[in-house]
Amino acid sequence: MRVLAWLVAVMTVAAPQAALAHPHVFIDNRVTLLFADGAVTGFRTEWRFDEIFSEDLLAQYDADADGTFSAAESDQVRDGTLPNLKGFRYFTYAYVGGEDLRQLEPAAFKADIVDGAARFLFTYALPRPVDPRKSKFAVSIYDHEYYVEVLMAATEPLAIEGDAGGCQATVADDPEHAYYEGFVIPQMVAVGCP
Repeated sequence: MRVLAWLVAVMTVAAPQAALAHPHVFIDNRVTLLFADGAVTGFRTEWRFDEIFSEDLLAQYDADADGTFSAAESDQVRDGTLPNLKGFRYFTYAYVGGEDLRQLEPAAFKADIVDGAARFLFTYALPRPVDPRKSKFAVSIYDHEYYVEVLMAATEPLAIEGDAGGCQATVADDPEHAYYEGFVIPQMVAVGCP
């Protein structure tokens, strides 16, 4: 029930209360860019939650109390959290040539436990492949309400799967999309090619 309460709290934070907001949940994020024949076809995000929220998720969804999520328990996590996260675009913003792709729906989801931390894996397929030599591709993960703080992981924040044709990914601050009255600057993963 605490997970549900958290999601309800996130959804009910009003704009006038933004000045009072501060993070209550912390996520270390990793992004894997999915390539085929030199084009970006999608991406995967990996969220590792803080200790307190991980314990809340286990208390809510680890029915057999074995300290992990079985496939059935992962499905329950999905059913219990994704409908609410959808209202917040899953905190996920993808851009092609600077244009927002709007809300992408996860093509796959999995919840598990890694080193004691609850982890969510989201996989997104792009509407069509993007040739990063012709159009810049970028993705950011953040919560506008600042109830959840999402930062790129300190270790191995980026990965590439598939034939990237020499393209690379970098992380940089994205001041154009600053939020929380401009005080919080999200991090953006961008693809660059030789």
